[in-house]
Amino acid sequence: MIRSLSGKVLDILENIIILDVNGIGFEILCSRSVLNSCEQGKEMTITTNLQISEAGAVIYGFASEREREFFLRLTSVKGVGGRTAIAILSELSIDDVVNAISSADVNAFMRVPGIGKKTAERLCFELKNIAGLKVMSQKSDVISKSSSGHVESVIDALLSLGFTRSDAGGVINLLRAAHGEDFNKLSEEDLLRMSLRELHK
Repeated sequence: MIRSLSGKVLDILENIIILDVNGIGFEILCSRSVLNSCEQGKEMTITTNLQISEAGAVIYGFASEREREFFLRLTSVKGVGGRTAIAILSELSIDDVVNAISSADVNAFMRVPGIGKKTAERLCFELKNIAGLKVMSQKSDVISKSSSGHVESVIDALLSLGFTRSDAGGVINLLRAAHGEDFNKLSEEDLLRMSLRELHK
């Protein structure tokens, strides 16, 4: 595993950096934060991750271990490969990703080229409990204060079935983002059914 590379930046091609490491030019597909900090001819160290697939080997580059960890978390979601994950980190900062997950902001992920609605919804739902993100503690409070009665009833029903308030709040926010203005038209029965379907995926 290539964990990091240090050398001189030979060239910058859109989201690719060519890094000269002891006379060997490595092509590294980088996040926005790396691209913003590099200059041609500059010596730098890039945190990396090597992935090998049927299409060949690709080295991905990050500004920090935290960003690399987020990349690996993103690729754990079904349908999100390395190139899609680096596209997310090229379009959104880590804070943007955290905010999108915490608020189930499907549209934020859909701004990334190549990400459709279903993938965006999976990102919001599957990553809501990742380490370091206290995603739903505040959002659940918002729901309890601002939601209509049938939403509270669904949350209570989910709690009685053994789900945590974090799980209940997360799936409600996901469905709210997915249905937009039509969310308030959903019956209590439909909302509970859809919540259970998402929670059992």
